Amino acid sequence: MKVIFFVIKKRQLKIGLVLLMSLLGVALHKPVGRLVYPFPYREEIEIRSEYAGVDPQLVAALIYVESKFDPKARSTKGARGLMQIMPETAAWVSAQKGLAFQVDDLDRPEVNIPLGVWYLGYLFREFNGDRVLALAAYNAGGEKVKAWLVSGAWTGRVDDLHRIPYLETRRYVAKIMRTYCFYRYLYAQPE
Repeated sequence: MKVIFFVIKKRQLKIGLVLLMSLLGVALHKPVGRLVYPFPYREEIEIRSEYAGVDPQLVAALIYVESKFDPKARSTKGARGLMQIMPETAAWVSAQKGLAFQVDDLDRPEVNIPLGVWYLGYLFREFNGDRVLALAAYNAGGEKVKAWLVSGAWTGRVDDLHRIPYLETRRYVAKIMRTYCFYRYLYAQPE
């Protein structure tokens, strides 16, 4: 009789542990998710995004993919900082905004974020608010994306990403869109 009682207790303990772990998982999934997908510089990103008309969670996803929030990040092609801005693009944006610009400023989040968000907002306006086209242009350049659309090489739709002529841009847009879903879920503003 003692053996049966022990088995029942052990089984109840296992069920209890599974239920407890499930409840903890439900309660802790967002905090754990936020460890994996952090949102540093959130206030600056939200302020700049609101001004530029861009979703701050999309900006966070872009920064996560581009630099993992490392302000000193460098690409092999010369892009710099959190938003991996090319110095030529940063100089153009600075001129549009009437700002002085030094290349080393791209390593400073307080310079990189406003320039990158302004540029992303510009691309949104260039591509009539189309998120997928703006992201492709952020990676490959606006003129390339326009040429792909005109030639029919790509329709510009997210379900047609496999037709983007540049493999890097294909992967880039897909990765940001996936990451954006996580950021929207983890950091959505309560309504």
